[in-house]
Amino acid sequence: MSRMIFIGGMGRSGTHYLGRTLGEHPDVKLRLESKFTFWSITNHVAHNENKNRARFWIAAVYLKLLASTNSRLICEKTHPSIWVKHKLDRLFPKALWVCVIRDPYQAVASMKKHRGVQKWYDRLPQDTLNPFLGINAENRRRFKHLTLVEKGAYKWLSHMNQMDKIHQNAPDQVLLINFDDLVNDQMGALGTVFKFLSLDPISPDEQGESSTLEKKKSLSEDECWAISNILSAGNRGEWTKFNPYLSEEKTQTIEAPSSIHSRP
Repeated sequence: MSRMIFIGGMGRSGTHYLGRTLGEHPDVKLRLESKFTFWSITNHVAHNENKNRARFWIAAVYLKLLASTNSRLICEKTHPSIWVKHKLDRLFPKALWVCVIRDPYQAVASMKKHRGVQKWYDRLPQDTLNPFLGINAENRRRFKHLTLVEKGAYKWLSHMNQMDKIHQNAPDQVLLINFDDLVNDQMGALGTVFKFLSLDPISPDEQGESSTLEKKKSLSEDECWAISNILSAGNRGEWTKFNPYLSEEKTQTIEAPSSIHSRP
């Protein structure tokens, strides 16, 4: 039976890029947001696990059957799966998880320009607790009145907390990797991923584009400070150093936050 790999994280954080590079490995069979499993899992997550239960479990069992009949590692790139790891663990107790973390200012800037992000806020209630959207007890009553940038910052916080949680619960099964590292030092970052997955390293054809690290410059100064305030209030103040309106001296060197670990 093949071992499962799940790629997780928040949308607009580079999970597609990681999936494509892993998919170039001869020992990996990539499922890049394959329609049935992606939407079955994602809709179940988006509705707080209250709907689409049958579709979710059918999708999970399908992945189980796929893994049992394939000699290669099955890589499922369905990034919202981090929210239902506790359920997927029942079928895949030995699965490995690689979660991509992106500078919140870059991630929110990308969210702001992506039409699909707004659709979730249009489709789902914005006055109900929903960690997938970033709605919590503190912001629930005012969430629908927030700007898309502020909503994005809360969504980033919520996903960051979830990734930290699943990593702390299973550090040997969950790897957190920084998107900036995948772009700035692709071979070094992928080397960490390949080692974690017990794969021989390869040099993928796809290369990260440095322009993806400039997206946050499209945010206004007010938007960036709104993100910084939300990060600080959410006990993630260490990430405010990536605010593009801070002095260049503070932002020239990007260091991986202490929450990012590699497998021993």
